[in-house]
Amino acid sequence: MLMSGFQLQARYVICALLIVVAGCSEDYSPKGAPPSLESGSPAPQFTLELIDGGSVTLDSYKGSPLVLIYMASWCPCSLESAPVFKEVYEEYHPKGVEFLMLGIQDSKSKFTKFVKKKGFKFPAGFDKGERIARLYGVSAPPTTFFINREGVVLSSFYGKIIEKNVLSVWVDQIL
Repeated sequence: MLMSGFQLQARYVICALLIVVAGCSEDYSPKGAPPSLESGSPAPQFTLELIDGGSVTLDSYKGSPLVLIYMASWCPCSLESAPVFKEVYEEYHPKGVEFLMLGIQDSKSKFTKFVKKKGFKFPAGFDKGERIARLYGVSAPPTTFFINREGVVLSSFYGKIIEKNVLSVWVDQIL
């Protein structure tokens, strides 16, 4: 059965709306669920192609605390959280804490523009097909994992983080 152009457009619009509703909404309240990966679990292995070229794996961060951040360019909660992550990165990276951002529920080009426009100094990659997000049980952005030097997830948080002192407490726990 062939669909008309209107029917295809209607399905596209419905799918796009479902993606937006699954994540952070315009009223700044998250519309997903906390990640299903439990604290105390080993962080799942992954390989991520970086937007600036090259790739990283979880093993690239072996021996270093890691803040793993899932964001999207369209998500108001991601946009509000960005300055806090940048600020905390500047404070904690010299202490050995690594940060890595993964783009989900977005297009690669829009996520790349978001990363460049916001001026993040830490690595970022696009999670094509959301393979890594599924490994970590992430349903929507923004979601953040705090992984210790041994590769164990000590905690995770689903939603925007807009207070430096809140983010710093979680980062201190993995340091």
